[in-house]
Amino acid sequence: MKPETTDDRQLSSMVAEGSEAAFRTLFKRYYDHIYGVAFAFTKSPAMSEDLTQDVFLKIWFKREMLRTVEKFDAYLFMVARNHILNELEKRVKEEQFTDDLHNYFREINHTPENYLMHKEAEEIINDAVNRLPAQQQAVFRLSREEELSQELIAEKMNISVNTVKSHMNKSLRFIRHHLRKYYYIFF
Repeated sequence: MKPETTDDRQLSSMVAEGSEAAFRTLFKRYYDHIYGVAFAFTKSPAMSEDLTQDVFLKIWFKREMLRTVEKFDAYLFMVARNHILNELEKRVKEEQFTDDLHNYFREINHTPENYLMHKEAEEIINDAVNRLPAQQQAVFRLSREEELSQELIAEKMNISVNTVKSHMNKSLRFIRHHLRKYYYIFF
């Protein structure tokens, strides 16, 4: 059933009350705009689509907050901007951690002592990866060992890109935590 009103304020109030029809109307009205904002930040169609859907999911899950919102478009843009920037920041941190780890191994001299330390570090990292749940482990290995993009991993494993992101975030968090026990080897 289509809402009779086209006013954003009324529609957002209806969404706050749980109206899926009002939500669909606002979704259709603002999808392209939020996608454009995401694309301006990411330059990736797939990532922009995921981020746009994430933003609207946030709106739906926190729809009660819409009761106090006067200008839906301004609120939506603020939620979108914050979500997009947070996701990009997570990616930068994730990539920085991986880059730091790779740089560490590249910089090791090939002395017997360093070779042994390098071997021990590899074993510790492999141990951490082996302790991951099966799907997280598969995502991690496809990303880091086969260097596949998140989109290709999602396609290959028949899961969503968001699930791939979630598995990578959890994997990296677990591996970082595991490596802290062996601080003496890495630093």
